[in-house]
Amino acid sequence: MGNTITFKPLALPVVFILLVSVVAGCCPGSSENVEPTERLRYDVETYGMLEDVNPRGQIVVLWYSFGQSREDLLLTLVDEFNATNEWGITVIGEYAGPSDALYADVLSRTESGVLPQIVIAERYQLAAYAMQDALVALDPYVESRAWGYDEGALEDFFPVALAAGQLPQLDGMYGWPLYVSAEALYYNEDWLVELGYTEPPTSWEAFREMACAASDPGAGTYGYEFSADALTFADVLLNRGGQMLDEDTESYAFDSVEGLKTLTFTQGLIGGDCAILKTERFGDRADFGNGTVLFTIGSTSELARYRQAVTEGAGFDWSIALPPSDLYTPKVLFEGPAFATFRATPEKQLAAWLFLRWFAEPQQQARWAQAFSTFPIRASAVEMMGDYLAENPQYEKALGLLQLKAAIEPGVIGYGECRNAIEKMLLAVARRGEPGAWLANTADACNVSLEEASEHGR
Repeated sequence: MGNTITFKPLALPVVFILLVSVVAGCCPGSSENVEPTERLRYDVETYGMLEDVNPRGQIVVLWYSFGQSREDLLLTLVDEFNATNEWGITVIGEYAGPSDALYADVLSRTESGVLPQIVIAERYQLAAYAMQDALVALDPYVESRAWGYDEGALEDFFPVALAAGQLPQLDGMYGWPLYVSAEALYYNEDWLVELGYTEPPTSWEAFREMACAASDPGAGTYGYEFSADALTFADVLLNRGGQMLDEDTESYAFDSVEGLKTLTFTQGLIGGDCAILKTERFGDRADFGNGTVLFTIGSTSELARYRQAVTEGAGFDWSIALPPSDLYTPKVLFEGPAFATFRATPEKQLAAWLFLRWFAEPQQQARWAQAFSTFPIRASAVEMMGDYLAENPQYEKALGLLQLKAAIEPGVIGYGECRNAIEKMLLAVARRGEPGAWLANTADACNVSLEEASEHGR
């Protein structure tokens, strides 16, 4: 997260790199008289003569870690693709365990090559797979005349979604977005009005003022319930002017003045009885719904669950907003999983890409977004969600975050270990650990994980 992305809703991101260049006049489906080494900028041995590859009848295995309702919808969509695609491609969806177990399993298989054709993964996991040379870059498929998109179609994608597929340590696009979500401030509108405020806080000092005004430990009410989450830390850090990674993505940069302010601010809120530490899974959401917490910070993908918690709880008016910021132009932190394609035959790789392309169509994106309160990756999908937006005003408001200055959760190798270290640091500081020492030690640990993972291709 050394870089942020500024964009208009339908502009292509500057980091989006198209690697394939076919000489003008060469028509899709024809490779006659083409010299691959002279006229194509992708590896023909890896991709085949792409316009001529035939994916018909291919069987493709997809590994995922989703459970319950997400698994159900994913498999329903897989079945629909299998029944309707014109090439007779069959995708087989397989639950491969929790995310960490799936990740470890893939890494243990990269040398043998005994892998599925598609995996759903986080960005840092994609970086590890790609640095093991296990993935194929998707740029040739995106730009293919026969199988990809023209510029007009690409403009339908939200730039942050496409940028998320880029990995800072590598050139090319190694992930194709499934969906995106953003960090947001959840707030109790009725309570704010009772306290004399008409708008949610836009600065951290205003946030502190409102949180302290709402807190009454004797009554069991608090202005903020803090979740020791690395995304929350990154979000607050960015909006204080800090960075998670340096500009070259070679080391972590959160051991800074802004990082220290982030920790001391949270510790001060908790120590001053203006905030409480979340100690139970989903405890912040439950307390918010019961009307005992004014603010929480979390993912927009939780919107439906927050709505349910409020409906079953205290039943107040509530909303979401951009988290507070000390910046003139606030940043929005986005995250989300992506599809990736492992090296296989050109036919299987193309078949895998065609499923990814189908999943990105507006109809599928709208269904997924409405089911799980995530953001679709294409603007045209939003146009299909009119009734849902009317029934869910908080979600409609959240979509506005896609038009603001964007940052993405770090997508570097070894970030999984770093994220765990950050969350350990946040818990320690919330429990009165010394912020400066924890910050320095955690940054050192993260840099070690980055260096070791890079050396070992993990």
